[in-house]
Amino acid sequence: MSLRHSITGGFILSVLFSFPAQACSDDSCYPTWDLKRDLLDTCNNTPFLSPANDSRVNLQLLLADYVHTPLPTSSADNYYKDQGYAQVPFPVDLSDETEATHTETTAQPSPLTNQAIQLGMTSAAVSTLLTQNNTWEGSRCASNNQQTALTYLQQLAKATDIPTEERQSLAQSRIAILQSCDADQSQQSGLLPANIQSPSGLLFANYLQGALAFYNGDFTQALVSFNALSLSTQPWLKETASYMKGRVFLNSAQQDAFDDMGFPNNEKIDMTSLQAAESAFNSYLTDYPQGQYAASAKGLLRRVYWLMNDQKRLAQSYAYWFEHPSKEANISSNQLVQEIDNKLLLSTSNADNIDDPQLLTIIDLMLMRQRNSDDSRPPFTLAQLEAQQARFAKQPALYTYLLGAYALYVEKDANKTLSILSKEPTDKPLDYLTFSQQTLRSFALESNEQWTQAEQLWLKLIPLAKQPLQRQQLELALAMNYERNEKLAQIFAHNSLVKTPMVREILLRNVAGPALLRQQISKPASAQEHDVALFTLLYKDLTHGFYADFLTDVKQLPEKAGTEPLFMGFTYNAQQALALFQWDGKNATEYQCPALSDVAQTLRDDKNNPRALNCLGEFVFRHGLDDFPLNNQPESHELGGTAAQFAGKLFSRLDGYQQVIANKAAAHDDKAYALYRAVNCFAPSGYNSCGSQEIPIEQRKQWFHTLKSQYGDTRWGQQLKYYW
Repeated sequence: MSLRHSITGGFILSVLFSFPAQACSDDSCYPTWDLKRDLLDTCNNTPFLSPANDSRVNLQLLLADYVHTPLPTSSADNYYKDQGYAQVPFPVDLSDETEATHTETTAQPSPLTNQAIQLGMTSAAVSTLLTQNNTWEGSRCASNNQQTALTYLQQLAKATDIPTEERQSLAQSRIAILQSCDADQSQQSGLLPANIQSPSGLLFANYLQGALAFYNGDFTQALVSFNALSLSTQPWLKETASYMKGRVFLNSAQQDAFDDMGFPNNEKIDMTSLQAAESAFNSYLTDYPQGQYAASAKGLLRRVYWLMNDQKRLAQSYAYWFEHPSKEANISSNQLVQEIDNKLLLSTSNADNIDDPQLLTIIDLMLMRQRNSDDSRPPFTLAQLEAQQARFAKQPALYTYLLGAYALYVEKDANKTLSILSKEPTDKPLDYLTFSQQTLRSFALESNEQWTQAEQLWLKLIPLAKQPLQRQQLELALAMNYERNEKLAQIFAHNSLVKTPMVREILLRNVAGPALLRQQISKPASAQEHDVALFTLLYKDLTHGFYADFLTDVKQLPEKAGTEPLFMGFTYNAQQALALFQWDGKNATEYQCPALSDVAQTLRDDKNNPRALNCLGEFVFRHGLDDFPLNNQPESHELGGTAAQFAGKLFSRLDGYQQVIANKAAAHDDKAYALYRAVNCFAPSGYNSCGSQEIPIEQRKQWFHTLKSQYGDTRWGQQLKYYW
């Protein structure tokens, strides 16, 4: 019987924090390709101890080091197509992949059914009860489940001194109790067994009475039953009753303490019952240090400390898990991480109550984060950090790391960081703390623009990176180093250590010039890289005015280009296929265009041709390319944020329309259509959706009146009703 601890109203609080936190208002996560950040972003975490990491990720890193709990990782392509992630950076995800829903089938009876039949129940009777079986997630009845019922039946089967008829009756009652939680007394008739006479049978019946009372909130009766059973000579009943007394006191203490959102009100907690719960759980652990409920009792003691608002003892109970494997707990590693974060780490004010160096490290990194403008807390000072030194006596390397991090992130003193974290890497594989130390050293070198020295350090670390996600971070770091040290070609050399597809593609899309793109088209690392490089080359040929090059490069497309969308970034309609460049020019309006290659050929011969400019605008408009990701560079601190190596000014539709409007030789229809589209660039918001130009409303008004007065005979002049 693996009874799980009761959580009642606190379950709602747990749920509030159990899902991956999102940094975006639409509850979506997008990667930010930058490692050296100090602003919290739960969508972009890294496998080193960073102020920008979610505290739960830093906790996972430290647990991985000290109790060898593997750092959870996603599959390489888990986020790739939809959200543009590789493996680093990564969003918080504390879901338990091992959780599975098991359904009972008639073809294979459950262990509970088999055990009940062995005790004399009919299969039909068991099935009738189990088809009505409920789950009671988030209440004290969470332990009223088939597994706990099975354990009771297994113990009952061992009690051979109980007559067969009584065992059958007791078994039937236990399965019937699966239906009961907070039930009315009128619904309880028939649940408890009758005519039990044998001494052992009466003990098992007494347990059922206590369990039923507990599940229905009758804590007085439950305590009477479990007190009596704690004196029993039957080992399982005695141990279970000892444990259940703690649960009874705890549930009694907290039954009126939670609001509708699941937050506790300390003034409504029955402290006498809470103290009795603490005493009962400690008594159980003294008598049964390795008992079958020991993990649950320890978990419930943590809950007692939390409800007592005893942050010091709560921190001590969590510190235990840095010295013991989490498999000793009755919850998963991810659930434990979530619990620690919810109940201890949500407030940095708890630092004074924490003596454990690992937990204190997480709080300190939170305090080093970039402060929001509305943050009224006083800044975290070096004097405060230095005052903690004694608490790091058993983990001096952690304290040294915090000093180095403080120098880099808060004091912005890279030289100081290098003097504090002066140790070179050894030949040993890197744990996450050592990896974090070397990461900061490289950041400090790069802050001083010592790009080559930082590159050499990144390269030294790669063969030592054995822990999950370390290699992926190093590839991103090395790529950013090469990009900023004007060594982009090294990333795409045949022996390059940068193999992460998304990292390479970001640089091809945003920085690479024509020569490098053509190189990767001819010798790509993958079919995906070939397609990304070819798409980027064709798009930039066309939108940067290299029409002759486009006509040559487009010949590399097969007769029927692929229609599989390629990930290009995060704007609306950002995923396009190579078939885009075989546009036939057809659209739903009366303004007809030739095929895209013909448009390019016309512009190659006459870059001011009015219809060709309008049709290039149609190509952009009809495919939603006004705000296409390839039109914009990432931020300067991100991967791909250096200057693009593709010359020429980016074409915008409004530029094209203005050229046609200004062209005195433009045909009547062409100029009318250009005026119509130029005005519509500002519909309906008044902001330019066709480029970055600022056009005064007086100019837009003039275009409108010109269209209505001089081109009113055209469809475009008749159709336009407003200007914006």
